[in-house]
Amino acid sequence: MQLTPADVHNVAFSKPPIGKRGYNEDEVDQFLDLVEDTLSELLDENSELKSAVESNSTESRDAASSSAASAPSAGSSVDEGALRAEVGSQVRSELEQSLRRDIEQKVRQNLEAEYEARLVEARKQAEADARARFESEKQSQPQQPAQAASSVPGTDSETGEATAETHMQAARVLSLAQEMADRLTNDARQESQSMLDEARTAANKTISDADESSKRTLADAESRSTSQLNDAKQKSDSMIAEARQKSEAMMADAKQKSETMISDATAQSEAQVRSAQEKADQLRSDAERKHAEIMTTVKKQQEALEARIEELRTFEREYRTRLKTFLESQLEDLNSRGSAAPAGQLESND
Repeated sequence: MQLTPADVHNVAFSKPPIGKRGYNEDEVDQFLDLVEDTLSELLDENSELKSAVESNSTESRDAASSSAASAPSAGSSVDEGALRAEVGSQVRSELEQSLRRDIEQKVRQNLEAEYEARLVEARKQAEADARARFESEKQSQPQQPAQAASSVPGTDSETGEATAETHMQAARVLSLAQEMADRLTNDARQESQSMLDEARTAANKTISDADESSKRTLADAESRSTSQLNDAKQKSDSMIAEARQKSEAMMADAKQKSETMISDATAQSEAQVRSAQEKADQLRSDAERKHAEIMTTVKKQQEALEARIEELRTFEREYRTRLKTFLESQLEDLNSRGSAAPAGQLESND
């Protein structure tokens, strides 16, 4: 049961029986126990508030320490610079390797495709040139009559099949076509090598540009990180100061409230004690007055009874005296009568 100020203000103890002073000791002890429990609860609540404030302060200090640990300090600028240089070189190396692989792969694919296309084109052109030369040589040869043609050992007029001379001409044409194809292939290889050199130059330039861009990006990132760290440090300092102010205000408020409640409880308890003492004194005076009145009444009744008893005793004495006198007179009467009777009897007997 939690004790409230209204309970303290409205408490009323039962009165002891007549003849005893003060209030009921059990009720007073129970009330004091409630006051003690309430004060203990207030002290516990105050301790909990203090622990909560200390916990908030600890969390703020931990946050500040973590921010300070992540933020660069003046003494660790060399390590941070080395770390940033290492990270920057690693990033640049990975970026260069990735760009070089991508560029070489693309250049290789383009050169292979272009080489294949030019090789096919060279073969087609060589075949076309060979056919054209073969046709021109056929047309440049003199037309012989069919009889002379039939007598030539290289042809067969009946079957129309190619003779040995025709095969020789075809072989020469194929040789020329192969030479042209080889020449075109060498030209394509030289051109592909030139394109590869140009691609490597472009790749190196791209890598250099990427390196410069990465350096600028890294410098920008370092500047932003430094600015963010400074902002974070300022915010953490501000939060720590604000938390400290709040904790101090809460501590002061809690202390003031606890002191106010303790003073109120003390004042109320003192007022209750004074009121109880006044009531006890009033009850004691009333009891003493009533006791005096009762004792006076009893004394008067006792005196009246004693007077009545004395009257009864006087009446008893008087009654006893009169009764004794009466009885004595009666006895005397009887005695006188008795003595007279025997004398008469004696006279009659005579």
